[in-house]
Amino acid sequence: MDLYGENYVLTVDIGTTTIRSVLYDSNCEERGSYQEKVNTIYSTGNDDEVLVEIEPEQLFQQFLRVIERVYKTLPPNAHVNVGLCTQRNSIVLWNKKTRKEETRIICWNDKRANKTCHQLNNSFILKGLNIAGGVLHFLTRKNRFLAAQRLKFLGGMVSHRLIVTINRSEKLKRMKAEGDLCFGSLETWLLMRSSKSNTLCVEASNISPSGMFDPWIGAYNHMIMKIIGFPTDMLSPIVDSNLSDMAKKPIIDRSHIGSEMTISSIIADQQAAMFGCGTWEKGDVKITLGTGTFVNVHTGTTPYASMSGLYPLVGWRINGETDFIAEGNAHDTAVILHWAQSIGLFNDVTETSDIAMSVEHSNGVVFVPAFCGIQTPINDETACSGFLGIRPDATKKHMIRAVLESIAFRVYQIYSAAESEVYVNKNSPVRICGGVSNNNFICQCIANLLGRPVERMTKSDHVAARGVAMLAGYSQGLWNKEQMKQLVTIDDVFTPNLESRKGLLRSFEIWKKAVDRCLGFYQ
Repeated sequence: MDLYGENYVLTVDIGTTTIRSVLYDSNCEERGSYQEKVNTIYSTGNDDEVLVEIEPEQLFQQFLRVIERVYKTLPPNAHVNVGLCTQRNSIVLWNKKTRKEETRIICWNDKRANKTCHQLNNSFILKGLNIAGGVLHFLTRKNRFLAAQRLKFLGGMVSHRLIVTINRSEKLKRMKAEGDLCFGSLETWLLMRSSKSNTLCVEASNISPSGMFDPWIGAYNHMIMKIIGFPTDMLSPIVDSNLSDMAKKPIIDRSHIGSEMTISSIIADQQAAMFGCGTWEKGDVKITLGTGTFVNVHTGTTPYASMSGLYPLVGWRINGETDFIAEGNAHDTAVILHWAQSIGLFNDVTETSDIAMSVEHSNGVVFVPAFCGIQTPINDETACSGFLGIRPDATKKHMIRAVLESIAFRVYQIYSAAESEVYVNKNSPVRICGGVSNNNFICQCIANLLGRPVERMTKSDHVAARGVAMLAGYSQGLWNKEQMKQLVTIDDVFTPNLESRKGLLRSFEIWKKAVDRCLGFYQ
């Protein structure tokens, strides 16, 4: 078959634990992939907070390497565009003059700003803002003011991690005062490193969960940033996911891999996974089980103001048109399994599903997955992890089952919060992806708890990369939504077992009691 002259999309998925490149042809068929493990560094900060970081030079070399490994498989005259999907809310600071990094990459689940956020959330300033939002919502009935009434700052947001990082360093404060300090999330930083000619920008879906973005106006929330003292002079312009509003598309310079490559689309990892799952209509639900757990509900063309901690996000913005999603998340998913393996609960994570199914129940043992606190819908960053209900006859098998059930319980807890507030289309499938979704026991538990069939995507850990490719092709007119439906493929369907659901719901109620006992532990 002659492949010369064919169009390809080379996507790069930069996650917290894995970075991978996947090559797709003009029919969105996968033609090759390569991945490497990301070296995520966990340490303890000055205030005993958990720091989560990545060495930037190491990650950039991996970025180039995964691209080059796949690019070398192409014929010489192939036309290639690059699509990026990046972990959100991870930031890095660099010197504007030298273009050299001044910090490690500070990951989205880093906790250095938790104390500051807790203090601000209990301050008169925020309470006054909440009251003002409530009054304005009562008078205008605008959801933007309802969001202000419920506003709460979280350590996972970009805004306070950046402020805390600068304030802890005399050098960074001096550079900021002299105008020599730049910062960006991963997509901005990668553009900076990829070519000196690139215009620095932030993509809409990536900036939307940062704590700096107002989804109701589609722009930065300068009022909030002024209140918290955010350095607004360091902001980059916001662009569409398909970069249609950029005068010149960014490139990866030929000095890096021997050939110049155009970057045609950028989207955040969870939104890319949502696009790749085919959950494009209002009420559609996508669940991702990766480093963290993410439950996303499509809310149409308007953002949703939540009362239970769901976050209104940009799903994607194509040619100026925005699709919105509501998101709930839990920070600890794959990391819980890695930890359980490291302490000897099991030797191979792929065996855990069979181990859990080898016992009828967890024998009363429950596990609270809260290494980084409890997020939606509780949002307690001071919660702790723990096994509870351990008895003399508890075994490793019971503990493994409790760990896996805890992941499913967190999904159900977030989904229930979403279902109570947001329109969920019960006639459309719930789709699930991410590396942890390869665990059949967890998927079946989720289906049982939700009382709905759950469809697992084909190559579930490549769904975000495929979503970027599909978005690039869609925005360039290669296919429409009807044609894209044929590109969405399902690996397996988990049908709810109503009898098992009864027992799981009883276990869920016991688990909630355990969660209550772990809240506020680190206050």
